[in-house]
Amino acid sequence: MRTFIFLSIFLLSACAIVPNSPVAKTTALAPDPPIIESLYKIPSKNTVTLSDIYTLSDIQENQFLALYNSSDYRSLLPNKRISRYLQENMEGFSFHADTLTASQSIDRKQGNCLSVAIVTKALADLVNVKVQFELVTTPPIYQKAGDVILISQHVRTLLLAPKFDELPSYIPQWRSYVRIDFNPSSGSYRLRNVEELEFHTMYYTNKSAEALGNNNDALAFWYLRQSLLLNKSEPQTINLLAILHDRAGHKDYAEQIYQYGLKYSGENFELLHNYYQLLEEQNRNDDAQVIAKRLKKYYDPNPYKWIDMGNKEFLANNFSSAIDYYKKANKMADYLHEGFAGIARSQYSLGNLRSAKRAIKKAIENSHDQEIADAYRSEYERFQKHGNDG
Repeated sequence: MRTFIFLSIFLLSACAIVPNSPVAKTTALAPDPPIIESLYKIPSKNTVTLSDIYTLSDIQENQFLALYNSSDYRSLLPNKRISRYLQENMEGFSFHADTLTASQSIDRKQGNCLSVAIVTKALADLVNVKVQFELVTTPPIYQKAGDVILISQHVRTLLLAPKFDELPSYIPQWRSYVRIDFNPSSGSYRLRNVEELEFHTMYYTNKSAEALGNNNDALAFWYLRQSLLLNKSEPQTINLLAILHDRAGHKDYAEQIYQYGLKYSGENFELLHNYYQLLEEQNRNDDAQVIAKRLKKYYDPNPYKWIDMGNKEFLANNFSSAIDYYKKANKMADYLHEGFAGIARSQYSLGNLRSAKRAIKKAIENSHDQEIADAYRSEYERFQKHGNDG
């Protein structure tokens, strides 16, 4: 069976569920990860510094500031001026999988959700408006690039209103905000805040994942080195570094990097899962089972986390494992339709038609959206054509 490597990047507006904990804040205490410094030659082109990400051209700055300070905008709070500018001047924005800098995204009027957040921060920095970032749950989107499965996540921005500094410090100062989300999905909700340091690393891990999918491992490595300068223990950075060393034939270093990540980045599913697959490839069954037990104990109360993991396993043709994750989701929220639909498809792929039909019936019962229910009925009819055993 072909081995697929999982990693999460900020692609379109949809997202995969991630643990409800921020990036591990052990970067000051963590040693340097055990990487081969000379693994790839540093590319001379296509590199982006941290300041490059948020720097606008003189023309872009002047156009924004002219409107921001115009009489039409002057009656608005600063955060609402930025929101209005984005609405009026980014009209026709096209969602595109690539992660772009602020200048690129404004110039092309395209990019992914992270690009939108980068543009928003760049404009806010020009006029000293505070921003916050949020991770959001929406249905996951999956893309395959060779032996890598990319699972999209979603980030959005809050533009905060000014504080009323004249109030005494002991009085709570509630700040209103404007939420910037060019392509919101119904039913989505906030997972957690994203600290600014973590937000910076998102650009580099995204660009590394894109380069990895395009088989440009040298560029991917360079982006990860930039991410390490910001945070040595960011889980996706460590995950990607291990993947790169594995692809380069240094499985011993890949294993050390996974172990480093699990020690300094916490129990991250992608790290655990990819480490498990590395051990299985080497037929180290006893070691693999130790990691498998940690995977089974991995806890997240959000059922969409396990639906997401089940979908990953399904894409990798690991149908029995996918069923385990879908069942875990159903135990947490048996009123959702997605877990039962996943079980149905997995059972069908295993040739278990009776179980597949039973699960898809439950998915139909749980679906309150007519279009989704009709799609499940079509699947049921397809199952029926392949057998009438129940």
